[in-house]
Amino acid sequence: ILILSISLFAFALIAQADKKPIPSSTSVDTNSEVIDTVITTKDTVSPTTRETTESTTTTTTTTTTTSSTTEAGSAVPTDGTQALYVNYKSTFELLSEDDLSTVDFVEYKINDGEYVKYTGPISLSKEGATTVTYRAVDKVGNREAAQVLNFIVDNTPPTANIKPVEPLFKFKNTVYASTKNSYIITAEDGSAGVKEIIYNIDNEEKQKYTDPIKLEKQGFHVINYYAIDNAGNQSPEQSFVVNIDTIKPTVEITESQPFVKVNDKQFARVGTTFKVTAKDGESGIAKTLVKVDGETEFKPYVEELSFTTSGEHKIEAKAVDNVGNESDVVTLSFFYDVKAPQTNIKAVSN
Repeated sequence: ILILSISLFAFALIAQADKKPIPSSTSVDTNSEVIDTVITTKDTVSPTTRETTESTTTTTTTTTTTSSTTEAGSAVPTDGTQALYVNYKSTFELLSEDDLSTVDFVEYKINDGEYVKYTGPISLSKEGATTVTYRAVDKVGNREAAQVLNFIVDNTPPTANIKPVEPLFKFKNTVYASTKNSYIITAEDGSAGVKEIIYNIDNEEKQKYTDPIKLEKQGFHVINYYAIDNAGNQSPEQSFVVNIDTIKPTVEITESQPFVKVNDKQFARVGTTFKVTAKDGESGIAKTLVKVDGETEFKPYVEELSFTTSGEHKIEAKAVDNVGNESDVVTLSFFYDVKAPQTNIKAVSN
């Protein structure tokens, strides 16, 4: 009996499975300031959904299989509907047994090459479909029927990328996002298919990616990630850096002239204008909004406000920063008097 002992990383993949990658359904608008990602890599898609099974096996002349497992992974049997993926880390050991005259030698060939005597573990380094044919010969000349095992050697790592669900904003060379955003990691592999994506946030422990990532703490964060395919190849580890902005902007309404207090009421001087100023120390101001005298909706602030009617007036203002944080509403109330005083003259007799 000749046993092929395989130490490798492989999965049984359904050969008829659709090998087209599944694209991410996320659509992100961009402009000169809003960006959808910081890292640019090859086009990427979601991990493939090919059906996979993992087992530990070894092929024998009677087609029963067992296997040893190494860091590279495990072997699985193949048939007409399956493909066995391996990489250059995989090694193959031929073990032979003969109950009577004992084995003289074992020989094998790769693809259409010549048979060579087996002397030690076999490795496959050339990418593509590969056939290993092997047999044993005992000391009285009995030659075993050749055994065949088909492989696809895949030495190419997958590609991985990360994308925010909502647009990011770049301000003063820093990329900002809100806590409402989430981040999708996708990967693509053109041969064995993507097995898993691994990531960690900042200095946390690495874990398997399953769902979009949320970042909820103020400040800079780093997402490190990479993908592994079903042949054991790993993509280079990449990093995605973003600054989470949870701080609300501030708003101030200022009058161009000091108010005048009359009978405990605050009056604006004639010709006074009102300026609304918004500030944000993180992602910057996206818009400033105002409404006057009880209007139902806020409107964009475009210029200083002025009034021409007498009576009580109220200005309300707020601001929104570039990641959607909204300030508290600031209110300024005052009276305005556009009526000039009247002076009468009358004669005074002795």
